[in-house]
Amino acid sequence: MRPSLALAVMALLFAEPVSAQTTWRFDRATTDISFVTHRFGAAVATGRFERYDGTLALDFDQPEKSRIRVVIETGSLQAGSALMDGFIKGESMLDVARYPTASFASARVTRTGERTLEIRGQLSIRAITQPFTVTAVVDGDIDRARRGEKLPFHASGSFLRPAYQLGRDVNVVDDAVEIVIKGQLSR
Repeated sequence: MRPSLALAVMALLFAEPVSAQTTWRFDRATTDISFVTHRFGAAVATGRFERYDGTLALDFDQPEKSRIRVVIETGSLQAGSALMDGFIKGESMLDVARYPTASFASARVTRTGERTLEIRGQLSIRAITQPFTVTAVVDGDIDRARRGEKLPFHASGSFLRPAYQLGRDVNVVDDAVEIVIKGQLSR
């Protein structure tokens, strides 16, 4: 065997296994991205974003190789009434005229259980970027998803409004805002 062919064969035999990373997208018919705010423990404001996009490169065997990016159109917010929509989209809150998108990009994905992940990354709102942690739970059968079926999941994380200069003079809701994503991923 020629030396260069022998080296090529050795490289194939001892190479790292190929990543099982697959690119997924949100199934729009079944996925909701919403927020919840509370006051003294009671939910006082909720809403959902109608337009968003995401690229999720997931590796079920080695989650640390996964990468997630989500972009939300802030002007697509629906909070239940024109008055509430206008207030949250306005200058003191999301200021959608100046900041039409919010985004999340993962930096580290860690398995925390058989079906749970901790996703650490950066959340950007109003051109302010802060660390943000998401807890994600796979609700479906991972083996079936590997064969091409949709993957049900839910995920959530919280941030403090002042960190993003949201509603500096607003005191009708607590500072914590919870982001909740429920739905399915498809290839």
